[in-house]
Amino acid sequence: MSDREYLYFDALNEIAGYLGDSIENPISVSLLCLRLDITNEEKGKIFFEFNQVLRNNSFDELDVEKFKIALQKVDDRFSSFSDKVVVGLIKAFSLRHIPELYPFAQSL
Repeated sequence: MSDREYLYFDALNEIAGYLGDSIENPISVSLLCLRLDITNEEKGKIFFEFNQVLRNNSFDELDVEKFKIALQKVDDRFSSFSDKVVVGLIKAFSLRHIPELYPFAQSL
């Protein structure tokens, strides 16, 4: 990243922090992906895999581990994500991209 890009990223983080953004309470899936070094292409793959988890499981069968496995399908480096980070991704995707995920996200 260039110096200018770092300034943009820092500005976004400062604004998001002011609004209460955190890993546990993300306000933007894209900003969270930037923080976690997730590319836009990987973001799309995560979207697909999270939808697959929803499609293949009833609400009562959902758990964080299923989403961790889905992340690992996208890239093995995501296997190092803590449950806290996985929960943050679930919440972030539920806000704007996968509304069907929102009830589960609220239960976390």
